[in-house]
This record gives sequence, structure tokens and C-alpha cells, in this order.
Amino acid sequence: MKKLPAPQRHAIDIKPGLKICLLLLIGLLSFSPAPASAAGNETVSVEYFYEEGCLKCQQALPVVGQVVKSYPNVNFSIYEIMSSYTRMKEYGITTVPTIVVNRNTVITYRDYEGNETILKTLLEEAIETSTLPPLPAGEPPAEESSDFNNETNNETPEELNGEKMNPFFILAAGILAGFNPCLLAVMAFLASITLSQQGGKWEMLKITAGFSAGIFVMYMVAGISILGTVSFIPRIRETVTTFLALMTGIVGLWHIYDAYRLKVDAKSTFKTPKALKTFMERIGKKNLLLLSFLAGGMFSLVKAPCVGAIYLSILNMLVTKTGVIEGAFYLAIYNFGLVLPVIGLGILLTVGLSPETVTEFREKRRVEIRLVTGLILIALALLMQFRIL
Repeated sequence: MKKLPAPQRHAIDIKPGLKICLLLLIGLLSFSPAPASAAGNETVSVEYFYEEGCLKCQQALPVVGQVVKSYPNVNFSIYEIMSSYTRMKEYGITTVPTIVVNRNTVITYRDYEGNETILKTLLEEAIETSTLPPLPAGEPPAEESSDFNNETNNETPEELNGEKMNPFFILAAGILAGFNPCLLAVMAFLASITLSQQGGKWEMLKITAGFSAGIFVMYMVAGISILGTVSFIPRIRETVTTFLALMTGIVGLWHIYDAYRLKVDAKSTFKTPKALKTFMERIGKKNLLLLSFLAGGMFSLVKAPCVGAIYLSILNMLVTKTGVIEGAFYLAIYNFGLVLPVIGLGILLTVGLSPETVTEFREKRRVEIRLVTGLILIALALLMQFRIL
């Protein structure tokens, strides 16, 4: 059916209505938010701060990227906190992920609590309403970056993810680990060898210094290697922390089982390999410091289940909460605490404490030490697994 053309008078009557409708439509469009013209025609600065291996950061980045792509006039920059501490400090940022719009609007995780819809809304509002404050004198503008893998330098933030490790807690954990039947046994063994070879106080001090240095260096190398690997490949952080928590729990159960074996038949499952005993028996006055250092390193490896259990739990915390440089600092504190009892015992043996007295004390208290250590390790493993530590 063909429609008839409308009478001319109708067309004349409609034109004013069309004009009114068009004017209203244009007015509405002019007040509606348009991503292409956000914040006028000026460039809007959006800076995204993240940490390598941060799961919350990985979840937030796609949302931020989607929003900024819808605004052609947005200058988007990405900063890894380990290499951008100065800029973080300027904004007063202590947590990640954090988004800063035009250097005056800061959006943190607490603002949206993982809700991506809220994050998107907050970011859009910030882009559309923020005004760009003047740059401080001498500060260059932020450069655009779309790379999530910026190179890092040696500058370390004092606070990471809003948390700060307690160095005194780390030191206390090291000292606790140092009061270990295995360490006491080896130090008493070395002292008895020194006395049997007519060694004096100077030789005993050399053995103590070399043995302590060997333990310290071995655990530093192992810890920094793990922290460095996690920093280089952040996606394995979750796997590493789960593995460390699992190993801590297993070693804790092992300690409890060993306490049971010691109570029942006075036999420990933490035996010192004959190769290590033979090596230590051959330590003479020649190259005493070097051989003691090697003995300490070997001891750290072969007796890791006995001595290194608490070390695993500390390492788990460092992997979760620190970077390589800061983690190395706390590792040094822990390892210093670990060798403090060894140094103290070595000094006592030097000034006249009998190795037999040390052995007698170790034999008398090792069941209790094993049991308490095992329970502590299991508790630590559970706390680590549930992200309480």
C-alpha cells in the first residue's frame, strides 16, 4: 500500500516542533558525559602503581586499561613501586594497586574493595572531573607507558603493601632457631676435636667464626636466590609461598615424630651424615678458618630439616611482603640471630666450658626442644597458608 504524501500545511506545522526537538537533543548531548572530550580537550594524566606478583594489581589493571582506552586524551603511565618510590612518596602512597588521576585524585584498593564496577565508575568520574594542577618546579611530566614490566632499580620502599616487617621479630626468630640440638651437637663435636688436637683458645675462636660465617653465607645465598627468582618471575610467587608453607608443616610434623622417637628409644631421625663428621674430624690447625667455613656451609645443607625449618617460614613472609633488596636486609638480620647462639657457645667453650656439659644439656632437653619446635612450625605453616602471616 502506497502512502499518500502529507498535506503541505502539516509540513509547515511540524517544522517548529522538529526544531524544538533538535534543540532539546543537542542540549542533552552537550551535558551528557562523552569519553572523547573528558576534562575538556586537555590531556588527563592517569598513573597506575603496582607491585610485581600482586594479585590485586593484576585484577585491577585490565579494568584500568579498558577505561583509559575509551578516553583518547588520557596519558596513561604505569609504575612498579620498587623503581618509583620517589613518586610514590610524593603522592603519599603506601598500598597497591593505586591509581592517581591528574596528580590530585588518588584511588586505592580500599575505595573499591575488589569491586571492578566501582573501580571503573570511580576512575571514569575522576577522569571527567579532575583538573590538572601545575607541575612542581623542576619536575618533568610523566611519560606514557604501556609496559607492565618496567625495569627496577635498587631503591626500596619502607612500606610495602601497607605493611612493615618487624626486624626485632625477625631477629628473635633467628635466635630461637639457633638454640637447636643439631647446632649444639656439632659445636660440642668441634670443640672436642679441637681439645683432642691440643688446640687452644685461638683455634676454638677460629672454628666458631668460620662455622658461623659458613652458616650465614649459605642461608643468605639460598634466600636471595629464591627472592630473586620470585622477583624475576612474579607469577610463581603463589606457588613458592604455598610450597614453603607446606614444607614448614612437613618439617614441623617431622620434629614431633623425632621427639616421639627420642622419648621411646632415644634415637633421633636427624642424623649427621658420616661424610660431614669425617670432614670435620680432619679439620686441623692448617687452613682452620677456611675448613670451618666449609663445614658450616655443608652443615647448613645436610642439616636443613633440623636447622632451617623456621628459616622456611621467615622466607615465606619475605617472599610475600618484600622485594629482593629489602628481603636481603631481613635475611641478614635473621641469619645474624641464627648464628648468635653459635657464637655465644663458641665463646663459652673458648673460656673453659666443657663440651661434655654441652652434650649433657643437649641430651637432656632435646625431646622438649623438638616437640616445641614442631608445634611452632605447624602453627606457622597454618598461619602462612591462611595468609595471616
